[in-house]
Amino acid sequence: MSRFRKEFLPPARSFLEKELGQLGRPNRKGWALGNCPFHKSKSRRSFAVNLDSGAFRCFGFDVRGGDIVSFVMVRDAIPFRIAAQHLGAWQDVSGEQRAELTRQMAKKKKEREQLAKVKEVERIKLLELRDEIHFLAAIQRETSERLSQLLQGAEPVCEDEAERCWEVLSLVLDDLRLTEDEYMNLAGLDGAA
Repeated sequence: MSRFRKEFLPPARSFLEKELGQLGRPNRKGWALGNCPFHKSKSRRSFAVNLDSGAFRCFGFDVRGGDIVSFVMVRDAIPFRIAAQHLGAWQDVSGEQRAELTRQMAKKKKEREQLAKVKEVERIKLLELRDEIHFLAAIQRETSERLSQLLQGAEPVCEDEAERCWEVLSLVLDDLRLTEDEYMNLAGLDGAA
């Protein structure tokens, strides 16, 4: 008969440190802060884990659980029995089954890591596009102000300064429109109106 064996679970502290990496110093009740595995955290301290019991809580999404089995269930979206088997806490699991579970969990971990890398690349690209939009908008604003001064009778710096301002505005507005479109597409806001 197969059944859950809590005593077969790995120690919460070693499991959590292996899965989450560097954690903060635990308080006197055993709670430590770290980077959340469920969302990207700027502070890298939005996730609390109890190193004694394995209890956890994400402050960003309010995801929580009472032990490392719950953690694996939530993180990998798997049922209790599979999580317990993966952790070696299910009696009558053969070595072959445990090896297959370990391969499956390693595959899921690799997929999570690849997804996180893709999201980080997208975030960096969004920041670069945002900076480029600000830069182009500043050029557009300064050129528009200078053109307005020229149209109100200001002395031109060169003979064809007004025409050059028009050319710059045309190019900048085209670049701005393309960059904003790229930003909106990448941010997933292209259909929002």
